[in-house]
Amino acid sequence: MGLDASYQALPSGSPLLELARQNIGVGEWLCSVTRLLQDPREERLAPGGPDPGELQLLGAVKELLRTRPDLVMQHVELDRRWDHLHFVLSDRRRNEPGAEDDSLAGIAIHGEAKIAPHVVAGQGVPLRYTRPEAVERIARMLEAVRFDALREHFTFASMSEAGVYKCPHEESIDEAWQWLTERFDRFRAFYVTAAKHGDGVLVCVD
Repeated sequence: MGLDASYQALPSGSPLLELARQNIGVGEWLCSVTRLLQDPREERLAPGGPDPGELQLLGAVKELLRTRPDLVMQHVELDRRWDHLHFVLSDRRRNEPGAEDDSLAGIAIHGEAKIAPHVVAGQGVPLRYTRPEAVERIARMLEAVRFDALREHFTFASMSEAGVYKCPHEESIDEAWQWLTERFDRFRAFYVTAAKHGDGVLVCVD
């Protein structure tokens, strides 16, 4: 088992978010929103018969797609390497391991605020939503990053000392950096596109 991080653009005024806040059944399924956006068919719901909350979420997703079909493509995943990116982007993460990081880099990785107590992923991690105003600031920050200049932080010694989640083995550092570089480009493009549309970002770690 492990924790993978995924990011989905969602309009801040979407009834879907408010439904998840108010309806426990829907909120418990919110982490499935990217999957449902990509394939909004009832036969693709969780096996064992449709859950009422998941069915309601599916209905809200279909309604959202009528006005924002582009959201199908507006997502990105960091898999289990989200803490790798957090570590290289954030001075706070590097210098104060274990401390809450409210920097733009920390918000970009973990999200801005919890949605509601019942809105959690399958492994119990609360889903978080970042408002469009913060997404715009994050996009500007990421556009200014010279990612190759951060390579000096990406060492086995520094990451293992800081307790980085799923720290790569020393012999695979170069390969891990190449993966992270390519994924950072996608991560940055995702936030820039979300900012251009005035969207917020749903962060799911599960």
